[in-house]
Amino acid sequence: MTHHQSADALEAAEEAAGDLDAADTRTRAEVAEWRRITDLLFDHGGPYAPEADAYVQGQLTARRNRRAAKA
Repeated sequence: MTHHQSADALEAAEEAAGDLDAADTRTRAEVAEWRRITDLLFDHGGPYAPEADAYVQGQLTARRNRRAAKA
């Protein structure tokens, strides 16, 4: 996914959400995630990849650590 594609997806999510102040939690989270990805790609040289996203990698590491702690 390129910056332009994520910007288009963000615009579509914002339009679908309508008034974000009145939107449900899931809708606000979706718009926030598209904003985050769009911002990440703003000065990124290539397409989006979860492997290069520090936030996603942090979430995956936290999940692995929680599973290991439960074992």
